[in-house]
Amino acid sequence: MVDYDSFEEFRDPETYDLICDAYDEDRPLIEYWAKQLGAPLLDLACGTGRMAIHMTKLGYRVTGVDVVPEMIEYGKQKAAKQSVSIEWVLSDARNFHLGKQFTCVFMLENAFQFFPTRADHEALLACVHEHLHENGVFIFETRNPSVRNLYELRLVDGQHYTLPDGRQLSITEEASYDPITQIQHFVTHRHWTLPDGRHEEKTLHGGLRYTFPQELEALLHYNGFQIHARYGNWQQDPLTADSPAMVLVCKKRA
Repeated sequence: MVDYDSFEEFRDPETYDLICDAYDEDRPLIEYWAKQLGAPLLDLACGTGRMAIHMTKLGYRVTGVDVVPEMIEYGKQKAAKQSVSIEWVLSDARNFHLGKQFTCVFMLENAFQFFPTRADHEALLACVHEHLHENGVFIFETRNPSVRNLYELRLVDGQHYTLPDGRQLSITEEASYDPITQIQHFVTHRHWTLPDGRHEEKTLHGGLRYTFPQELEALLHYNGFQIHARYGNWQQDPLTADSPAMVLVCKKRA
């Protein structure tokens, strides 16, 4: 299964934001449902608050839950600098109880894949069900288990960034897929070149659990949800065999 810290990459929130904070393709769908249903909103696995901060700026009351303390602390700093008020909760998404419900619960950036077993999924969905208003929606994405996603490298030519302090960051990755556990194990190499010419390196290990469409439908059904809409990307195109993702809008099952 997974015998390493899958959250290791998230313990460096500055680098995480450098890579992910500008992403905005998921905004229109979240904004649409928030406008339909109103507040409060729950950003589950909120990270440094990319979406939570954005939705709060639009006038919504948002709670952000994440299990990595470094992400929560960095998110608090970002929110304070932007004069944004968010309820931050440091907790495991499989075991939190806030004593209130939300009209819209969302889990973005493929965070669903960091739950490696059926038991993890069921615990997560139980918490979502507990906190979701009867007329609310649960929106999440997970990568489509296409041949491309399972067996082709995502960072063929690597990624390259310039940090605010002038360091140059290069990221390369190796991956292998275990069809029995449905987990894609990857090793990420980060290489920093400092302004004075010195070099630093770090190797991270991670694992992503892939869930197949029919398996996901059954998992949701037997844990009290029905699929309201299913897309192949955030542009709401139909899900096909080659779609990069599965984006699901779910409601409580009657």
